[in-house]
Amino acid sequence: MKIIVPCAGRSSRFPNMAPKWMLPDNDGLPMVYKAVQGLGAKVDDFIFTILAEHEERFQARAGLRAAFGQEVNTVILDEPTRSQSETVQQTLLKSGIDEPFMVKDSDNYFEVPHLYQAYNYVCVASLSSFTQVNPQNKSYVQVDQEDVIVNFREKQVISDLFSVGGYYFSSPKEFLGAYDELMSEPRLSANELYLSEIIGYLALKGSVFRIQRIKQYQDWGTVHEWRDYLQGRRVFFISVDGFLFEQGSLFFKPGFDAVKPNPVAIETVQKLAEEGQTIFYLSIRPPSLEAITKKQIADTGLPERPIQFGCDLAQWTLLTAPHPNQPFRTSHAIEMAADDPNMAEKLELER
Repeated sequence: MKIIVPCAGRSSRFPNMAPKWMLPDNDGLPMVYKAVQGLGAKVDDFIFTILAEHEERFQARAGLRAAFGQEVNTVILDEPTRSQSETVQQTLLKSGIDEPFMVKDSDNYFEVPHLYQAYNYVCVASLSSFTQVNPQNKSYVQVDQEDVIVNFREKQVISDLFSVGGYYFSSPKEFLGAYDELMSEPRLSANELYLSEIIGYLALKGSVFRIQRIKQYQDWGTVHEWRDYLQGRRVFFISVDGFLFEQGSLFFKPGFDAVKPNPVAIETVQKLAEEGQTIFYLSIRPPSLEAITKKQIADTGLPERPIQFGCDLAQWTLLTAPHPNQPFRTSHAIEMAADDPNMAEKLELER
């Protein structure tokens, strides 16, 4: 099977930025890389459909190759299409796919328990599983007792099951035939043709589409959703001296080799590490004490992370710059007592 990832839109909901599928995640990898990770498919199975203007302006193919670490299959369109369905149609025609294929949105993440199937399916999730899904911009399905789709509506909440942007078709020929038939109708040819309409048409013709319930859904369809996702991660620069441990000295007691840990601070940083937050250590100690310092940190159970030694006893100031790709304040400092019993609560409020 092949997996078509349409990236040929103008990203109107992400103004004044690069195409949204190129936007960097916290670790710098593009959104589209994150979007397909949950499928567990080989890179060779993906086909990314991009615009010629994005190739010319951003060297999109070279960027994809660098992100995935190998050559990737791409289809380049000269002009934006009117719909995702047209993008898929153009991709099928230009690539000559003659095997089952999935269409996967480039602006969300989910995991599919059973990617390869012998039947058509739509990936869905339940509204009851989420608290921050915008129900107005989703499509919804109704199913029978065997999980066969009996109704598929765009922007109409007819059940709790909504499409998450994964559509599996067992026959490219059937898809292309349905597309041509629907586009021959004047009512549809001038408007956006949704994949749900193609699926509904094929179902009327006798094709069976089932649902597949997915896991770990994350939606980045708007600037607000992408911002919320990015803001869930932080980079913490943690002071070793005076915070993780009492402050020591090269000359007087307590020496750096004999300082005691601060239990509250240690526990707080352990929780940050468990959440998957990025951590760097800063220390006023000289580099010659690297081995001692790493052992002290390891003995507390904290994770090994890079340490910047030789930081002066001074006010530490972080200089950053805003950027449209980072729609949040890019730096922030928190100072609190290392034994503050309310440290975790205060830190949560600051975040």
